[in-house]
Amino acid sequence: KGERRVRHAFPEAVVLRPSVLFGPGDAFLQNLDRVTRAPVVPMFGNGATRLQPAFVEDVATAAARGLELPEGRGRVYELGGERVYTYREILETVLAHRGRRRPLVPVPFVVWRGLAALASRFLTSPPLTVDQIILMERDNTVGAGVAGFSDLGIEPASLEDRLAVSLP
Repeated sequence: KGERRVRHAFPEAVVLRPSVLFGPGDAFLQNLDRVTRAPVVPMFGNGATRLQPAFVEDVATAAARGLELPEGRGRVYELGGERVYTYREILETVLAHRGRRRPLVPVPFVVWRGLAALASRFLTSPPLTVDQIILMERDNTVGAGVAGFSDLGIEPASLEDRLAVSLP
């Protein structure tokens, strides 16, 4: 609905649809870093949700290029990082980066939704929302045949390449 309204008001708008963002001080990796300090790491479902994390600086460059290039006008760009990971693989990457060994425990999404609903009812700033759980139930990757980083002349960074910058 939001994109349709933007298109109606600004037909030549450049629309960016980034996957989950990561970078220095981001909420995504910072939260994963915190959770992997626990003796046991709970996972969303069985950890099979597929994500294509995009480095924030690559997305910023894409925004600038999308506005600069005449052929960018009116286009939609799906921006996913260099590689698709499962949620489990991302947790394992963070654990390895920190030199931690922890068991990963699957937690059904219905349990996460219940916890998030309770947290939002009793906390002014809940650490997890129902909307975040809903997003984690579906893959978040670039669709086939859509414009992306490569159409803007950008080679996206991988999570491994920028992890030290994001989690020093």
